[in-house]
Amino acid sequence: MTALVLATVTGLAGCGPSDSEACRPVPVQDDEGRTYRCVASEDCPLSSTMTLCVRDIPGPLECIRCLDTECVRVPPETC
Repeated sequence: MTALVLATVTGLAGCGPSDSEACRPVPVQDDEGRTYRCVASEDCPLSSTMTLCVRDIPGPLECIRCLDTECVRVPPETC
């Protein structure tokens, strides 16, 4: 019973997993709309406000990582 209440409160508070499009990794594309390819996260282009993901799970800030040979932006864990 406690787990059910906790899950409901967490869901209402906006925490926990979400299937929203905004919460999925987004391919990083060049000016021509092509997705950047990579072997490692270090191969991905970075802006002055973007960092490399340092772990396989979302962190508190948006970051870039190499996923299946494509550079992707990973949304923050708040999603």
